[in-house]
Amino acid sequence: MSDSLYTHDEAAQIVTPWDEAFRAQRDVALSIPINYLTVPAVSLQAACFAHNQYENKAFQKCFSNLLAVGFRRYLIDVYWDPNRAVWSLCPVQVPSTDAESEDQAPAAIFTVPLPSSPAGRRDGLAERAETCDVPPLSTVAHVRHRRQDGPSSSSDIVSSSSSIQSSEASSTASEEASSSSASPTPSFTAFPTDGLPVVQIGAYNCTTLMTLDFLTGIFEDFLDATDTTTAASISYFLFNIRTALSYNALGEPAQKPSSDQLPQDGSFVSDIVKGNLSDALYTPNDLQNDRQNLNNSWYNVHWENLPAAGYFQTSVTPKGHLITEDGWPTEAFMEFKKFYRLIAGFASIDRSMEDYNITADEDTIFPVGELRAFHDTSISPSGVISSGCLFDSSDTSISSSRNSSWALSSAPTLNIGTDPNTTTPILSITNLTSCGLSPFLNASLSNSTADQAPVPYLAYTHSTLWSWAPGEPTGELTNQTVNRGARYIARCATTQSTYPYPGRWRTVNCDARYRVACQDRQNPYTWAITDDTSTYFNAESACKHPYTFSVPHTPLENAHLLAALQNHHPSSSPSAKPADPIYINLNSLDVQGCWVPQVNGTCPYLPRTDKNNTRVVVIPTVAAVIIFVLAVLTFFIKCASNRQKGRRGRRRRMVGGWEYEGVP
Repeated sequence: MSDSLYTHDEAAQIVTPWDEAFRAQRDVALSIPINYLTVPAVSLQAACFAHNQYENKAFQKCFSNLLAVGFRRYLIDVYWDPNRAVWSLCPVQVPSTDAESEDQAPAAIFTVPLPSSPAGRRDGLAERAETCDVPPLSTVAHVRHRRQDGPSSSSDIVSSSSSIQSSEASSTASEEASSSSASPTPSFTAFPTDGLPVVQIGAYNCTTLMTLDFLTGIFEDFLDATDTTTAASISYFLFNIRTALSYNALGEPAQKPSSDQLPQDGSFVSDIVKGNLSDALYTPNDLQNDRQNLNNSWYNVHWENLPAAGYFQTSVTPKGHLITEDGWPTEAFMEFKKFYRLIAGFASIDRSMEDYNITADEDTIFPVGELRAFHDTSISPSGVISSGCLFDSSDTSISSSRNSSWALSSAPTLNIGTDPNTTTPILSITNLTSCGLSPFLNASLSNSTADQAPVPYLAYTHSTLWSWAPGEPTGELTNQTVNRGARYIARCATTQSTYPYPGRWRTVNCDARYRVACQDRQNPYTWAITDDTSTYFNAESACKHPYTFSVPHTPLENAHLLAALQNHHPSSSPSAKPADPIYINLNSLDVQGCWVPQVNGTCPYLPRTDKNNTRVVVIPTVAAVIIFVLAVLTFFIKCASNRQKGRRGRRRRMVGGWEYEGVP
């Protein structure tokens, strides 16, 4: 049995055709700087801790499911617990217990009574505590935690639910505790199952394993499970740094740790993150070094992986070095050249932790505000974005007030049930993505956490797909289509302006004739549509300078292409209609299911599945002939060489009638 901490539900798995669609979307964006990519974002407080349950097994499943369904940006509240000197995921200090050190200690619930707590609420907490599933201590002895005394961080995105809920919880605890003058005294009570002790303090149930180190251990195993060219992706951690509430003073605000209680060397946030993830982490130091000499970093790649023009400014130093002050690496550079998979940054630092030595982390963790730009949006009940959208068809400049670098916006409250149709996009999420904004999930879906009901979270991430129409790409071939020439059937991509999914991509036969999408590569938001039609194979010659046959690389590029298509009225080609599809530069001609953005492109990570029997026979035959000719030449050369050696052999010594060559 696998001992991986990354254990997701089967229902959280992205399956065909969605996996192919997301992979193709990733691949067309490999040349785009990562700060312009939209990714689904989520608050762990909302998705995993909405019911104040901080149990390690539930969180392990919750975080694993979020990773599996495709969330890439995580807002993580972490709390410095000075008593245990650890960065905890629980908002309240967790008392140390003797039971923690005993491998087979009887499980218990560690209770801090609150005298005036409402009966109904206490009963609900007790019921959840009695039914929580906690692993026995013996099952976690193997956990690959390099440190248990490390720091954790927590950052707050504007109006984050993490902050709101923490404040509400503190206020609730304050009201409950204020009715009693005596400080609550912790005590052990019996717990019905074996496992780690569950600590019930006020509104929170926590286990001692709930630390930042545990989270990074799960993520490390996720990296191992997805360490392939087809599954790799970039993730982002944004930390809110806080101090855990004292269980002896729940009615009081979190107190500043004294200087000797603050994290010391080995316990900084960077120490914990690097402890499990150092090889996968792209740091501020890496960014600074890369920016100082682009020819030795982002431009030192194959021409197909060069950064797209127009997304950052460059200049040349007196020494001739090409540099940038605002650029970020591409996903191609990070994942496939340097093998980086994670970027970590601070979102906020609470006043109670203002004395924390953040300079110790500055070489590893990006500072507050560096990795996010929050945008306010107004969303109608039907999911239409009425304000805050970054798309404007008349503004084709990237460096403008509509700059989408690190842009994100909160998603509206969604109640889509616990088993929604994952093939039907959630309109508000789709529209936020099309506006160039990463949708930030700031509340639990359908009042369920991701470990309880992963399907709503899968439906959410499906809705962030901005490229293909639902159900696409369709590449399954029947016997009938094979007889018609399967090599060209459903192997090329188009887009069109018709409903229900205008601007989304669909597969077509490559030898069909359509108009062509042409992009100005120096101005990525500028598109032109040809009047004349063409097959996919001749589409490159249809675009006129400075335009080239291209495919949208970001949702905003896609939105500008749709606008150009809607405004285009073909004149020279009577057969072309405005509602007809147009070719975009994307095909799977080389390997079915592997989509590449070049007419003659080859799949970079899958072997060819060649169905041409003539090709399959001829290539080995030619190779055999070449090998035979080389063998004959080698034979004759060897014979000629032996004749020369025979003449020289008379001078060799003879030992016992046998020729002998001594070792020089």
